[in-house]
Amino acid sequence: MMITLYQFTPAWGIPNLGQFNVKVETYLRMTNLSYKVIDTMPLKGPKGKLPYIEDNGQKISDSRFIIEYLKQKYGDPLDNDLSTEQRAIMTAMQRLLEEHLYWIGMYTRWQYTNTNWQVNKQAIFGGMPPVIRDIAAMVYKRIIRKQIYGQGTGRHNSDEIFHLGKIDLDTLSAFLAKKPYFMGDKPTSLDASAFGILINTVRGPIESPIKDYGLSKNNLSSYCDRMMSDFFPELEDATQ
Repeated sequence: MMITLYQFTPAWGIPNLGQFNVKVETYLRMTNLSYKVIDTMPLKGPKGKLPYIEDNGQKISDSRFIIEYLKQKYGDPLDNDLSTEQRAIMTAMQRLLEEHLYWIGMYTRWQYTNTNWQVNKQAIFGGMPPVIRDIAAMVYKRIIRKQIYGQGTGRHNSDEIFHLGKIDLDTLSAFLAKKPYFMGDKPTSLDASAFGILINTVRGPIESPIKDYGLSKNNLSSYCDRMMSDFFPELEDATQ
């Protein structure tokens, strides 16, 4: 059976507007695993979020558990040769990306400006009938903003939030340096995480100081272009 990936409908000329959807699909492409995509909404997922996969009748949710499952079942061609120290560094970088910079990206979409919110709303809920669309968008906006506040990012003002985000981008840029991929000459699962967050930060129509700062980091911008060319060549022209 083929792996089925459930995720948001693609938008904005990037692989997906869901950072973790990009992460999982990139991992599937990097490992040459066969899959098909079904567009859906989070409420249909086992944990009420996207992405999730179905494989041999088993549903797995959360990108971390999905990739762990895929490694255990289909092998680990990307990370198998990494040392214990490299694996520790990779885990730390993933946490920076997924537990911090991710939330700054969510703030830019759901809270920072009304213009960004309207763009985000159209991409996620635009396919729904108008009345249902507006109600669903309002409910989700309230839920997401509570999550941003509960995580801590939403307790700061915008200048403070973007200051923290710039530190993240400085760190990522310094670590990537002149390497083609974050851990060296070959892609690893860290690159799936990094690409999912970074392509959503510096590409697409969500405008913010953090996007501008990310674009000023030439190696991060080039990295996104390289990942698009390597793993999503059919979309490469859309982001130029």
